[in-house]
Amino acid sequence: MKRFLTSTIIIFTLLLVVSCGNNGTYYEQMTHDKPIALRIKDLNKTIDQIRKEEKGKLINDGDGIIKFVYDIGENDTYIITYLFDDKGCYEINIDSYFAQEEDAQNVVDGIRSEINATDYGAPEEDNNLCRWKNKERTVSLELDYKNVSRGLIIITIFATD
Repeated sequence: MKRFLTSTIIIFTLLLVVSCGNNGTYYEQMTHDKPIALRIKDLNKTIDQIRKEEKGKLINDGDGIIKFVYDIGENDTYIITYLFDDKGCYEINIDSYFAQEEDAQNVVDGIRSEINATDYGAPEEDNNLCRWKNKERTVSLELDYKNVSRGLIIITIFATD
């Protein structure tokens, strides 16, 4: 009886530990390796630098474009696309596809909080689009959340000069 009770307690404890394991909110998962504010610093990097630094699964590589896909949650993804010219990376797009509106809203709220806390400050808002610009107006970050009810979010970071 004692052996059965010990085995049951061990199995129950393992199940509890596994079920409590959590990768964090969708925002935390998206920004775990690199917060959005640090992705801004990828502007002007070379294609080779981005290839070495990016940790996602490479799904497109050629003609001045590279794309990486990341799995998030159980069945959702986001894709990061880098566009290059002869000066380096000039645009970064992050397209997010989530099954649940609340997961998409969590990412929107997290990004807004993160960027508002930087030198970029509060965004200009218009029709479910937040736009931040640096003081020199050489970098712009846009957060398009008009389709958040369908789980879609688009983040665009680009050099403006």
